[in-house]
Amino acid sequence: MNVQSPYSRQPRQAFTLVELLVVIAIIGVMVGLLLPAVQAAREAARRMSCSNNLKQVGLAMHNYNDTFQILPKPGFHNRDIIVNASSTSSSQSWAVAILPYLEQQAIYDQYDFSNLGGPRGFRDNANNLLLGSRPIATYACPSDAGRKELFSPSSTWTFPDGTRGGLARGNYGVNCGAGSAFSRTDYRIRRERGPFHFGGSGRPSPGEPFAATFSEIRDGLSNTILAGEILAGDSRSDIRGVWMYASSNYISGGEPSYRADRILVTPNGNALDDLQMDRPGRCGYVGEPDRHMRCIAGGSRGFQTSRSRHPGGVQVVLCDGSVRFINESIPLDIWRALLAMQDGTAIPGGAF
Repeated sequence: MNVQSPYSRQPRQAFTLVELLVVIAIIGVMVGLLLPAVQAAREAARRMSCSNNLKQVGLAMHNYNDTFQILPKPGFHNRDIIVNASSTSSSQSWAVAILPYLEQQAIYDQYDFSNLGGPRGFRDNANNLLLGSRPIATYACPSDAGRKELFSPSSTWTFPDGTRGGLARGNYGVNCGAGSAFSRTDYRIRRERGPFHFGGSGRPSPGEPFAATFSEIRDGLSNTILAGEILAGDSRSDIRGVWMYASSNYISGGEPSYRADRILVTPNGNALDDLQMDRPGRCGYVGEPDRHMRCIAGGSRGFQTSRSRHPGGVQVVLCDGSVRFINESIPLDIWRALLAMQDGTAIPGGAF
């Protein structure tokens, strides 16, 4: 019988310190390699959800057009024959008009179109103000909405129940053409004209917001943007993205092309350069550290480019209802041609 010596080596029960450090290092390397892949997968899922939202917006626009034989106005007006609104401020936006086609009939039915407010528009109608505080999931891109609350944190609106709160944000804006969204001069120039506009059309009377019929989109439904992504402001002083407010959710190209000092903005343009800042009616401040959100309150220079949190570009829905990803390096002339609906510019294959 063999008897084991008490001095013989016993089987080892644990790792040495060196081995443990090697294992930890390997795990760290694996996590470092997997983390970007996980983040990319999450962004891909968010982008797919955003694409589906835009698709739903496009389908809702088509269903609205099937009902009224015209696209919804970018803002309701007191002479709007469809909703018979009372205000001249065009305060309630297209996003209110298509609510019934997004399975939001209950919210739409509560809107008071006979009293959209006085000189301050929706601010003078507490009921509509409360409805505008409700976030609509279809209007929010997950890649942007996740960075903040959907309500403006510094808001002082008073609702009918006496509480105070903010207006819900969204991330999609209708295409108001290749020039300024509010300039009547831009609208009259054929090469600047888009499917929507605030500068007035003369239909049925001057000064009204304009919405096109599909027959007026002569460049082709597959060559013209219907709506695109925008980034939402997160303070009361920044109206960008407020889904119910007409002056908040649109995109456009910049100053008209005939101006010598024109400002032209491509998707996700470098906002650190003053010549490529957004200029809607009210926005943030010049010192905004986020390059995507820098902005100058532009008054009559009513334009803002399409912007997103997606790496490399933005998503748009074309007038034919298809969703496309637009690379932020797209040539300026092609981008403006996609915004214009009657400029006659051919869109080259592979542009998006």
